[in-house]
Amino acid sequence: MGERKVNRYLTLLVLALGAVSIYLLPYLRWTYYDTLVEAVNLSNAQFAATMSIFGVTAMIFYAPGGYLADKLSLKKMLSFAFLSTGLLGLWYATFPGFVAQMLIFGLWGGIGTAFFWSAMMKVTRTLGSSEEQGRMFGLLEGSRGLVNVIIAFVALYFYGKMGESVGGMQGIIVAFSILCIISAVLAWIVIPNRVEGASDSIHLKDVGTVLKIPAVWIIALIVMTCYSVYIGSTYLTPYMTEMLGLSATLAGAIAILRTYALQCVAAPTGGAIADKIGSVTLVIGICFVIIVAALAGFVLLPASPSIVMIALVLMLLFCAAIFAMRGIYFAPMDECNVPKHLTGTAVGVISVIGFFPDVYMNAVAGTLMDAFPGAQGYKYLFIVMLAFAIVGTVASIVLSRMIKKHKQEKTALDTEK
Repeated sequence: MGERKVNRYLTLLVLALGAVSIYLLPYLRWTYYDTLVEAVNLSNAQFAATMSIFGVTAMIFYAPGGYLADKLSLKKMLSFAFLSTGLLGLWYATFPGFVAQMLIFGLWGGIGTAFFWSAMMKVTRTLGSSEEQGRMFGLLEGSRGLVNVIIAFVALYFYGKMGESVGGMQGIIVAFSILCIISAVLAWIVIPNRVEGASDSIHLKDVGTVLKIPAVWIIALIVMTCYSVYIGSTYLTPYMTEMLGLSATLAGAIAILRTYALQCVAAPTGGAIADKIGSVTLVIGICFVIIVAALAGFVLLPASPSIVMIALVLMLLFCAAIFAMRGIYFAPMDECNVPKHLTGTAVGVISVIGFFPDVYMNAVAGTLMDAFPGAQGYKYLFIVMLAFAIVGTVASIVLSRMIKKHKQEKTALDTEK
């Protein structure tokens, strides 16, 4: 039993490393925008187009990726995803032309969702029993945060040592590509050939089976509302500088704290609490209540430096609740008795809906900021986020009651037997 625990935690660590590695390359612009756009020799519009094609192909392949995760070897899927991403990264490091970069980003988006995302989620679900789902998913999210922090700061250190130049940018891309290839090797070694719930007889009709499970749609709504709020939270940094008077340096440090430190701590903590009390869905509901309270505070309080300490406390509570929920919002599949051999298909369906905010949320925020400059624009954004959080709260209550009713019916049936 001890060896099995070590193996599953090693598997989680490899998944976390791979999960970070596979998205480092397409999201380099978040950290190195100016140098990267100079290095790839594109206009800002062309540079934005590469990320757009990434988002489009990622969205298209969520559902097919879920089906593949129930049909193919998870070891082969994950290893292929990491290896191909790394090889494409080595090509990207040569800074090819615009058409080639569009192809690279399109492949990154498709590979990430077709061969990685649902496969990772299915492996994670099979690592723990029904009583350990919160812990497994929470540890995965927390490990991703920890690995992200380590890699990000090491990369920044060497980038600085290389003079923050185009050559340094090329070195970063090559290093991240090699990290993907290393992840492929580790996945091939660590991920078992077959996992619990694997099946060779998945058919397209099973997609219809998943679509008929009401809980799948409710989980998708929970993920969508949480992810909408999460994207909105990225605007807290400019809110702190523009409205509350914090320096850019201090606001940046707080952003790192709320993004990485809270992810490392809140995600596994939320999972552990969920397993302790025996209900992932209840913890999700509590997280939504905290988010609603914090956002109500941002809406009602004046946007001025006088409330900076209160705003910081609200922000930390708000972000802790988001990361605690992000760590476990796929875990209710077990409570809802989604068949294990259909886990990948269910994750694919949930992800198509759940991550759709990538399409609209930034556009909503940008439109509000342009139409209502200053504090009013932020207030309206917080109201939109609050509306999503309230819908999520209702969805979590509905899901909790559905699970409770199912358990009562099962108990009654067992009693009759």
